[in-house]
Order: sequence, then C-alpha cells, then structure tokens
Amino acid sequence: MLWSRAGVWLALPVYAAVAALCVAPLLILLAYSFFQVSFVAILKDPTLKNYVRIAGSDTYRWLILKAFGSGVTIAAITAIAGYPIAWFIAKRVTAMKSALLTLLLVPLYTGDLVRIFAWRVLLGTEGVLNTFLIWIGAIREPIGALLFSSLATHIVLTYNYLPFMVLGLWLAFEALDDRLLEAAADLGAGRVSIFRRITLPLTAPGLVAGGMMVFVMVVGDYLTPQLVGGASGVTIISAINDLFGTAFDWPLGSAIAWTMLAILALALAAGAMLVSKSTLGQALGAGEA
Repeated sequence: MLWSRAGVWLALPVYAAVAALCVAPLLILLAYSFFQVSFVAILKDPTLKNYVRIAGSDTYRWLILKAFGSGVTIAAITAIAGYPIAWFIAKRVTAMKSALLTLLLVPLYTGDLVRIFAWRVLLGTEGVLNTFLIWIGAIREPIGALLFSSLATHIVLTYNYLPFMVLGLWLAFEALDDRLLEAAADLGAGRVSIFRRITLPLTAPGLVAGGMMVFVMVVGDYLTPQLVGGASGVTIISAINDLFGTAFDWPLGSAIAWTMLAILALALAAGAMLVSKSTLGQALGAGEA
C-alpha cells in the first residue's frame, strides 16, 4: 500500500503536466468550436453551426479527404519500400545493424526546412536531377512537374517519414521466429505462401504501428505541401492556420481541428483493433491472461 501511494504521488506531476499542457488546450479548442464570430468579436453562445458548415462545404470536405488520402497513400508507399529494408536489417545484418539503423535516422537529425530545401535544390527546373537528365540527353527541357506539384509533395513526404515505417517493421521482424519460416519451407510452402500466411500476419503489428505513425504525421504536415506543393499545397492544415490567422475565425478553425482529431482517433482505434486481432496480438493477449 505504501509503495502504491508513493507511485501515485510520483506520477502526480506527470499527470498534472499532461492535463495542463495537453488536455486543457484541447478542451479549450473544443469549447471554441461551438462559438461564432461576428466581425472581430467571438460570440460565446453554444451552437453547432460550425460543424454544420464543415459538413456542407465541398471545399472543407475535399481538403479533409485529400489530407487522409495523402496519409493513406504515403503509408502504403512507405510500407512497400520499408518491408525489404526492415527485413534486410533484421535478418541479414549482424555486425553493422546499429550502424545501419543510425544511418537510417540521420536525415531526421536535420530540421524539416533543411530537408525540404535540399529537395527543392534536387527537383527544381535548374536542380541536380534536371541538369543530370539534360546532360545525359534523356530530356531536352527541364521537367517542371518535378517541383511545386503533388508529385514533389509525395516524394518529400515519403522521404521524411520512411524511417518511422522501417523502425516499426524492423521491430516486428526482430520478433519473428525464423524457425517458423524454415518449417513452412520444409513442408513445401513457396515464398509467396510463406509471406502471405506467416510473415505478413506476424509482422502486421509493426506494419500497423508504422503505418499509423506515418499516416498521422502526413495528415498533420504543414511545411512540406506549402514549400514544394505549389498550387496543390493548399491543405486542411493550411486552412486551419489561415482561419486562426488572417481570417480570425477561431471557432471554425477549432471545429475543423476537432473534426480532424475525431477522424484520426477513429483511425487509430481501427489500427489498434487490427493489431489486437492479428496473430501476434492474440498471442500477447493470451499470454497476459
């Protein structure tokens, strides 16, 4: 009993900090989402008009759909690219494993602006890639679509968040027992069958965890679409920024933010459910029971 009370008192500052710095701002944001703006004054009369306005606006619905579509797309691309990388590091590397993981994380040691402007130098009409393609004779004129387009946005987002997917998959591959794969091969299973029946189900928790990290960060990314997306760089996050800034419509911005949070919460709950229903998740649940 004494230790339990001591634990509560030790954890109390942490709970207080989380409540003050995380929960309270979100609750304030939620309260503002039910207010209205009249010229430069915020009317604190509770109403659902902001949420009705979001549901009835083709623009906001499209921007929200675009954000989540980009999140799903980048998560899928990073999963396809991350699977072989994570497998190689976990199953084929021994002495240099730590070095490769560190190398994988090196881009994250620099700031977002540094990485984004480096890609602008690489993809610009007078950048490294276009100059090289013209030099080898592959093209006659610079490819303008390489920068300030949705293609550039997806390239940079994939580069930025691939390490998070690889880390999630690497942890899953480290926990994968090679004897299961060897037994399946001895019983005559082909590589595709082994991957579909054993590797994919057992690495699903890492895939879901990495996918959810990538998905959430892509949906909330503000700088990348703004700096490399060009005309396609308008996102729901930039719309929220404008509403809190020049438009001075804090209630509508709060309502959009909470709509995004609600959808993200549902997506995270669905991801957690997928993990719990996976082979590894059921095994862990049985072990705890």
